[in-house]
Amino acid sequence: MAWRDKKGVDITTSYPTGMPTYSKIFSEVKKIINASQYDYHETEAFEVTEVILNEPGLRGAVRGTFINDPTQPVLGGVVKPKDYNKLTVPVIGEHVDVIELNGQHFYTSIINRKGSVNENSIPGASGVYEKNTKYGETFERRNVKELEIGEGCTLFQGRFGQSIHFDGHGNKPAILIRNNIDTSNDNIVSENIDTDDSSIYLTSDGLRGKKFDDQQIEGKKVLIKSDGIFIKGSDIRLGTAVETDLQPVAKGDTVKEILDDIVDVLSQVLPIAIDNTQTPISTKNPALLTKINSLKTKTKNILSTKVKTQ
Repeated sequence: MAWRDKKGVDITTSYPTGMPTYSKIFSEVKKIINASQYDYHETEAFEVTEVILNEPGLRGAVRGTFINDPTQPVLGGVVKPKDYNKLTVPVIGEHVDVIELNGQHFYTSIINRKGSVNENSIPGASGVYEKNTKYGETFERRNVKELEIGEGCTLFQGRFGQSIHFDGHGNKPAILIRNNIDTSNDNIVSENIDTDDSSIYLTSDGLRGKKFDDQQIEGKKVLIKSDGIFIKGSDIRLGTAVETDLQPVAKGDTVKEILDDIVDVLSQVLPIAIDNTQTPISTKNPALLTKINSLKTKTKNILSTKVKTQ
């Protein structure tokens, strides 16, 4: 797998006439030594022509051709990803760094040929080029913007506009998770929780220059923004985890239904209350008594059994 590239040195030698001198001998020996020198390359670039997606044991494996030596066989039949738990799947035409371990070729990373977040495909570099080469079955090129970075940060940026950014604001940690289809004309953009499609921010000391709902972000915060936020759990606690400090939240639809019934009951009780006779309500309006008793039953269901707040 590793390969050597012969250096472009003068390998011609001449045989001096007469008595050889030390300098002539040294010069000829140096030429011979230089002629045997190579540049050593531990990895070799490999052009991807096929990607295996969801075949058990071969997820992310690729087929293709070595660029430096296209006749070189692929050990193991396919080039497998070296790290099987963290996959960055190439698209057709991209070049990957390949190494050989125990008779099997593995790729370690995609080579940054074009400086593009979305794709770095250069089909035909290995000498074989098919006109109208597609990136894959469904993959289409998009203008995905590069994210602005800061000193010492760690950024994971996907091909499609998603990112996880381990940033440092005033040397304090912040994690910015973001998903966005950016249609602006900028080449480099920064996260914007108000305009990005969906975001989750975790901060320890706010965020420099960033606002949320036009408010400056200060201190320790978890910020979530999207068109819809859905949370599901068997026990949801807001404000504290101490059971004695929690109260069940009221269920809005149930509260409204009970209040509507109360208003209805009161509207019927008022004429009876104005009547000065001592006839019991059960006699005057038995249906009203049934409603009153029903209200008592309904109030038992007004509190949520899952969501509690401080």
